Amino acid sequence: MSQAINTGTSVSADQIERIVREVLASLSVANSTQAALTQERAFEIPQATLPVTNSAHSNSVHSNVLHLSVPVLSLDTLRSLAKDTKEIAVLPTTLVTPAAKDFLKEKGIAWNRASSPNVAAQPSPAGVASSEKKTEVLPTKRLFVTGSVLWLRNLEKQLCPKANLVDQVQIDDAAAIRAVAQAIRNQASSAIAIVKAPHSALWQAARDEALRPAIISQWSDLAEVFREVPTNMLIVPANRWNIAGSANIARKFQEHIQANR
Repeated sequence: MSQAINTGTSVSADQIERIVREVLASLSVANSTQAALTQERAFEIPQATLPVTNSAHSNSVHSNVLHLSVPVLSLDTLRSLAKDTKEIAVLPTTLVTPAAKDFLKEKGIAWNRASSPNVAAQPSPAGVASSEKKTEVLPTKRLFVTGSVLWLRNLEKQLCPKANLVDQVQIDDAAAIRAVAQAIRNQASSAIAIVKAPHSALWQAARDEALRPAIISQWSDLAEVFREVPTNMLIVPANRWNIAGSANIARKFQEHIQANR
């Protein structure tokens, strides 16, 4: 019996050493694999669940808003958020995928772009106002003034260039009406045409659907027109008004436009 055991199970010193090395090697591989899996799982943990630190790449909750400092906001990241999440904030440079936007809309989660809560706000460049303080001021459309009278150039000196745009002297009343129609379609919200034949000019202007004309024969016509007619064009008879009168009409018309804008 002793010989059978020796012949069947006898192991040399070299074999024992080789077996020990293989076992140690397998244990080393197993430990490395376990460490890699642990590291991979730690990487997969969404940053939203990580504790708040002073790192610029960490996430924190301020005023019930979850700040995510991630380069890409993907659907996988959002699915790992807590179910009671109502609002998130990402960095200005974060890429939000279309699928993520659809998910946020579907779940009713509000989102916005905000600077990292751990990074001090940088001052705006000179001449550029902060987006929170910036108030957009739309340019005021100027009142377009034209006509077929030679003293139109002198009228320009009586009017404010920021509020009124005085065009060149037209060759006749018809050309003045065409200039008004073009100005209304391009840039002006309203216009004045100083013409020699007001009723003919009124007939021509009324044929253009872009124009809503009214003749101002006397000062009292202004109040009636402003009250009753949604006009965008005043026809001023040149034989009834001089430079000063026409300038006053333009100022009143501009005031009416600003008050009803």
